[in-house]
Amino acid sequence: MSPRSRPLHPPYLHPGGTRRLADFALECVPEYFGDYYEPFLGGGALAIALMERNPGRTFRLSSDDSELVITWQVLQSDVGRLVRLVGEHRERHDHVHRAAVEAQADPESAGGSSGSTESSRAVGAARSLSPVERAARFVYLRGSAGRDTVAFDEVNLRGVARLLQNRDVTVRERHFYDIVAEVREEDLVYFDPPFAGAGPGFDRETRSLANTLTARGAYLLAPEPSAPGTGEPAVYTGWKTMAVAADRGDGDRLWANGTLDRVRRRAAHRRDG
Repeated sequence: MSPRSRPLHPPYLHPGGTRRLADFALECVPEYFGDYYEPFLGGGALAIALMERNPGRTFRLSSDDSELVITWQVLQSDVGRLVRLVGEHRERHDHVHRAAVEAQADPESAGGSSGSTESSRAVGAARSLSPVERAARFVYLRGSAGRDTVAFDEVNLRGVARLLQNRDVTVRERHFYDIVAEVREEDLVYFDPPFAGAGPGFDRETRSLANTLTARGAYLLAPEPSAPGTGEPAVYTGWKTMAVAADRGDGDRLWANGTLDRVRRRAAHRRDG
């Protein structure tokens, strides 16, 4: 199988952002949907899979993580320089180099308290980086965490970049609730909030978003979220909006809102005659 014929994967290492889960989620995507929204962009595995399968769709990806958003924007606009800079990081990779790059990403870790000379220098250095340098730093740090080598697939990265360039894709930094102003009936929303470690009120705000989008007639598809504590039930268990759509029994479970569930049931009924 040639590299170009392989399914594309997320452009960097991301917890849970696997193509395996995306292929499972594809089974729950309705035959027709409007625009695709991913307001909690992480690895983008499902978005990539849908871009490959649905070239005519519009994709609206967003996150409140500025470094992640910049990385996707650079992927779309300047992948050549991104590949070169990540390659330079890979050639220099050792624990000393990684620590220095990590300190750039988190100036407080550069040494000294906030406001110290060392911290101020680190902040200045971080702010002086260009978008492509910040994107390369992001990809390198994701691919080198706890590793002696750097996980970096140039062929896949360039493939994702071509996909972003050849589809109607917008990647923006914004709060997840901002999609309410845009989402319409039959739009598909991949709903994957980062519940683990979220602050107070996050559950209430995301539940409100799910209710609002459902009332608008949008389709919500969500992977099983991490339970907030050991032994506690899945987050969506108490949500009237959400129900289990598919369960492989191996830890992969998908949830859907009532709107999507009804469409899937009608499609299954037609298939069964």
